Amino acid sequence: MTRIVIALALIAACSGARTGSTSSGTGEPLIIKRVAVSWGIEKQSQGGEAMADVFLATTDETGKQVSHPLGRYKGTCTVITPAREMNALTGVACRTGPTGTELHAVVQHGEDIVVLKLGIDEGVRQDPMAREEVTRVKVPTGAKIEVSGG
Repeated sequence: MTRIVIALALIAACSGARTGSTSSGTGEPLIIKRVAVSWGIEKQSQGGEAMADVFLATTDETGKQVSHPLGRYKGTCTVITPAREMNALTGVACRTGPTGTELHAVVQHGEDIVVLKLGIDEGVRQDPMAREEVTRVKVPTGAKIEVSGG
């Protein structure tokens, strides 16, 4: 019985099996894929009306940031937390009084961030199925997708 235990210990030691390793085996630290999502909003004015150019920014674990233009929207735009039934990470609401547009960033299959657009009217219940796709951003498979401040 002692031989089996010793043999298993030798096999584990020779195979390089480690628990809780933070290295890829090459001496380099293991880099975890991560994508932080944030919004960029540039205020504009068109014919005296408040407008805003909206961007989705993605930042990877190396600090590389990519800005994805989503278009110009009417009204004053602010970052929001979408209604729970929208199943969105984060969003932006562009309002002109009681009406406007919401943009939602939704993770799909863990490999795409899909930005969806929804018209809003105050007092009217929003329907998640009424949203239209604006753009789709590919992220590395298995990356942790999180909301960045801003």
